Amino acid sequence: MQHPRDLTPCLIGTGTVSGLRDMVRAMETVEAFEYRYAVDGEGIAEGRATLVKIMADPDSSTLLVNGCLFLNVASFRYLNFTTADDGDTAIELYGDGVVLELRPVEDAEGREGRPVMRFMEDPAFDAGSFVTMDDEEDED
Repeated sequence: MQHPRDLTPCLIGTGTVSGLRDMVRAMETVEAFEYRYAVDGEGIAEGRATLVKIMADPDSSTLLVNGCLFLNVASFRYLNFTTADDGDTAIELYGDGVVLELRPVEDAEGREGRPVMRFMEDPAFDAGSFVTMDDEEDED
């Protein structure tokens, strides 16, 4: 029996994804988290933060500032997620020599009124509609 199309992966509890849309979807499950950032295996930073924006934009950086993560999944090659027997999830984002490890936690401070912004929700996303830069020198 021939099948009309190839099936996409079905990952339950544990998996690795490299597609930008899949990485965004995995990150949509996260709000508050504990993190560890390592470069070439050496821990550089760790703490607790809140995910405030998810994007897949080749022109933006991933920033963790003042306890707020602005995550650009295009900053990473792939994402691993695992679920322990107790139900706790761990997410690891891998870049070139860097790993950002996230462990979601309950947000004691609450996030009501601060929804996470996700740029890939709208299939007609146009970065130009969000950022306008005027360069007076080019107008001559």
